[in-house]
Amino acid sequence: MQIPKPRLLAILLSLAAAAAITLGVAPGAQAEPSIPAHGQLIGSFTPQELLAKPTPTPSLTSPLTPSPKTCSTLPAGSAARLAGATTACVQVTPLSGSALQTTHANTTAGADAATCSITSPGQYTYNRLDYCLTDLQVTYTEINEEEPGEILGTAVLTVSSSAVLSATSGQWQESEIVTLTTVSGLVEDLEVGLTASCNAACTATTPNAWAGTELLTEGESASGNVTFQGAPAAGTVSNITTSYDLTVLQPGTIPINENTTWSNPQQVRCDATFPFGVNTSTGCVIAAVRAQLTLSLATYGAAAALYGFAEQDWIDQWGSASNPLQRQPDPAVQQINRTNTCGTGAARPWVDDDVTVPTDSCDEYPFAATYQGGTNGGLCADVYPLLVNGTWQLFEDPNAPAVTFDEPCLRGHVPQAQNSAAGGELGRLATGQRVIDSEKYTVVVTS
Repeated sequence: MQIPKPRLLAILLSLAAAAAITLGVAPGAQAEPSIPAHGQLIGSFTPQELLAKPTPTPSLTSPLTPSPKTCSTLPAGSAARLAGATTACVQVTPLSGSALQTTHANTTAGADAATCSITSPGQYTYNRLDYCLTDLQVTYTEINEEEPGEILGTAVLTVSSSAVLSATSGQWQESEIVTLTTVSGLVEDLEVGLTASCNAACTATTPNAWAGTELLTEGESASGNVTFQGAPAAGTVSNITTSYDLTVLQPGTIPINENTTWSNPQQVRCDATFPFGVNTSTGCVIAAVRAQLTLSLATYGAAAALYGFAEQDWIDQWGSASNPLQRQPDPAVQQINRTNTCGTGAARPWVDDDVTVPTDSCDEYPFAATYQGGTNGGLCADVYPLLVNGTWQLFEDPNAPAVTFDEPCLRGHVPQAQNSAAGGELGRLATGQRVIDSEKYTVVVTS
């Protein structure tokens, strides 16, 4: 937490204690000085404080819009028609109440398998690189139109699906399962078929989950896979909607319009925009789920602490959900930004302090690889993030102006290894979660 102003009196670090600090041994490794570093103490937090906070993982949940009821006349001579039913209807059963509201939730996400949690029936759950549909309910009804309101047979089916996207490929496979959960009256079994399609720069290369239709009795399921191929032109982005057509009919009847359709409420974004020789293939994500850079204090040490202090205490709270950063992918621009903030372009030169911080380096925040980066370093707050007696503490640089917490940037005295390691993780975020030019992402510091 931030220490209230006026700040504590400065406590100078003795030369003997300073010589014992070994900040640059390895990313995240930092010996604790026996006396806090020089400059005024202006903020602190402990790893335990962060551990007590749940680590958010962005996800999104969306219900499906109910489909209109589709009805068709049962063929003359069919068993149902001979039993008095004239018409068969099928539709996605509408949800009720608050379930129709799109909600956000925190779930555990991963790129290697679909990790969607079980949600309310009829809802899609999304992570950045996967999505699932849970128990979409479809009703099938056979009625006698000559006796309005007479229902002679019913069935309820559920549809579930899941897919894993790739940050380095435009192709993804979606698994499908349709279950005949209940039957009544004239309905004893049903034939089902599932066909998928997609729009924009996309093709369903395997559109049918299984060949033709499969016969199901109560409690049985049909399962299979469909495959999509996103193929945006070089340098372009394609926002793709996947759609589905479920055929449902009594065995032995000829399908006319006994089907229901729906579309994925969220689009899959595929792009072929990564320039500068980095991950030039096509990649696909759920762009509605924002990418998140997660950095632990245990691994990234003073670098992670610097960003955590900035997000917690500074007026702009860069990297927070309310003020996310935006990726700047051009290496030439990134270098200009670094020069402006930490190099010769800064109105107030940066001076390494290898006594207090062995292998000291200038770590800028917001990052040089963002559109928020590149501010003149003379306007930044110069600070020391140091681990003291198990607490991360932030000290003013006594050779720089007093910190106001309103500065448009920070320059931190950070061991070079930790600075570089955090920069490497930022690069992996861009390629691993397919963060494109100008796209927003958040930063979360953990214990």
